[in-house]
Amino acid sequence: MKLAQGEYVALEKIEDVYSRIPIVMQVFVHGNSLKSYLIGVIVPDPVQFAAFASRVLKRRVDAADLQALKELCRDPRIAEDLVIELNGVAAKSLKGWAILLCGLQLIDDL
Repeated sequence: MKLAQGEYVALEKIEDVYSRIPIVMQVFVHGNSLKSYLIGVIVPDPVQFAAFASRVLKRRVDAADLQALKELCRDPRIAEDLVIELNGVAAKSLKGWAILLCGLQLIDDL
């Protein structure tokens, strides 16, 4: 696919990189040829997501409490911090690529 600034992006390659990150159970990367950025749609792994949310919120989040995890999927603080963490990990594999996720939608299909 071609983004607005003319850069060609292999969405499958980017999805593959993000899918290797332990917190990501499922991932879909979406791009729009009228925009210069990508959006990730992610179903998080409950155990990894609970540990991540606990670090962000500085309180214990139980991986077995699916209702709490579903609510946290809609918390913008969690999404913002998760984009930063995911992009930090993915940047190591996408050497030289400037294409990282700009936004994130967490799906509470836990």
